Amino acid sequence: MRYVLSQGHLFAVVEEDISLYAYDTLFLENLNLKTSPPSRLVDFIALSDKNIRLIYAIGKNVIILRDILLEDGYREKLLFFNRRERPIKIKLGYAYSMPFQDIMENDYPQFSIKRNIVKMGGEFIYRGLDGNSRILQMKIPRGEVEIPPKNKVEEEFRAIPGIKGDFKLSTFRKSEFEIKSCYSSKREEVYRMAIRDLKKLLVKVEDSLFPIAGLPDFGAIFGRDSLWTALFLLDRHPQLAKGVLTILSRLQGKKCNGKNEEEAGKIPHEYRFGELVQAGVIPFNPYYGSVDTTPLYVILAGEYLSRSGDKKLIKALRENITGAVEWILHRLEDGGGYIRYGKGTVLENQCWKDWKKSVVDERGEQVKHPVAVVEVQGYAYWALKLAAEYELTDIDENALKKEAEKLRVRFNRDFWMGSHYALALDGENRPSRVVASNMGHLLLTGIATHEKETAERLFQRDIKTKWGIRTLSERERAYDPFSYHNGSIWPHDNAIIAMGLTKIGEIEKARELAQGLIDAFFLMGRIPELFSGLDELSPLPYANNPQAWSAAGAIKLLQISEGGMKNEIS
Repeated sequence: MRYVLSQGHLFAVVEEDISLYAYDTLFLENLNLKTSPPSRLVDFIALSDKNIRLIYAIGKNVIILRDILLEDGYREKLLFFNRRERPIKIKLGYAYSMPFQDIMENDYPQFSIKRNIVKMGGEFIYRGLDGNSRILQMKIPRGEVEIPPKNKVEEEFRAIPGIKGDFKLSTFRKSEFEIKSCYSSKREEVYRMAIRDLKKLLVKVEDSLFPIAGLPDFGAIFGRDSLWTALFLLDRHPQLAKGVLTILSRLQGKKCNGKNEEEAGKIPHEYRFGELVQAGVIPFNPYYGSVDTTPLYVILAGEYLSRSGDKKLIKALRENITGAVEWILHRLEDGGGYIRYGKGTVLENQCWKDWKKSVVDERGEQVKHPVAVVEVQGYAYWALKLAAEYELTDIDENALKKEAEKLRVRFNRDFWMGSHYALALDGENRPSRVVASNMGHLLLTGIATHEKETAERLFQRDIKTKWGIRTLSERERAYDPFSYHNGSIWPHDNAIIAMGLTKIGEIEKARELAQGLIDAFFLMGRIPELFSGLDELSPLPYANNPQAWSAAGAIKLLQISEGGMKNEIS
């Protein structure tokens, strides 16, 4: 059993024991109910996206309902019911640790901190390296309960995390985002899953609606994830795109900084509130190590304007959008005609497949840096075209069109391998000829001159399963269906491909792809970050759930399976 509860900045991971997080900090870990005589967990019910009920038994005579609720902090309501004709006494306690640990700390064990936590009354206070105070208020029930015959007793446990300090952005608050359903049967159930997940992840930042990326590991601002989430939901919920554009503009790069890879005009990869981040020990305040967020930001601005007609927002962000387009043009020039990334300070790869050895060659080795990955060139083309068409910037529109067309010509010359597009070019412009899902993103961008051939290649059995398109063909040396990026299936990746198939008129292929994913979600009972690339459907235990771009992508897939994309991406 694993379940995630969420409300604004606060989330709890409920397993046999419980972890409580807020503000990118692990406040409580291994929280568990202890009784004497001992109790055993017999079942659980997810009552809502912020409320779960765990059911315990002590022998045959005592039932314990442990209602966990996120409401003004973390709260447990304990109900002890005595089925016997005489009173029963139960000793009650909690086991837990209180690490006050930065959520990123496990990834950086060399920076582990010995913390001094001070108790003042009912509060535990830790003043961090960043000068900010992290506070946990605790209320723990008494040590013994006596339950009258055929009756009940209630107790309560509370833990309220807090933080005091100065940040570039205000900490998250609960949003009031609501969506009404319009589907039935299996689609209705998948739609409900998607909405439940999104409601856990949509927060208010300042006064803007914004999707944090995923729980538990990615409960933070991620540029790429938020941009795709907004694009998936753009036709129905443009207010989300408005929020994403507004907040990412606030964090846009202004100068060159080698430590966090900031550059003028660049849109960030990630921003976190944790102690090590805020103290400057690790570079996520914010971190700019991605090369696709900036063109995706321009794309969202153009698509948002085309859909909403909100000239006021685009005018307010004109300087930011101009800076982003200038960054694209500079990177194309510096990269010999392509947007490339070197081996960064944190991430070896800086496209959406950003894990180690996720951009590979035919030998199964990491493509040598600086890498020009295939889909990013398509995003750059799409961004330049939109910037010109909708006059989003202060740059001459005709000049932008010319740059876009020059990019399109050289891209199709250098990346086309005769039957598919290369995954990437290395630093010497040698192509990685592996067959990967990345080329499917091109169908949405307009850069590819071999759209139909690309669609056909993606539907061959070495890369497409009955559930979706793998990230990497099973014929490749690096293929591993249980890996993060080299053979698994990602819902958001498939949603992008399905949108592209629809755009080029491959409606039946788009519906087939969408339906496979919908079937998988229904059978798994969840919409995960990723799942195994086997034909035998298999969830992966390390996949985050909920995940914003997975949930939003599922809504897009439902829409495609029902008949295409009316008023969709231009």
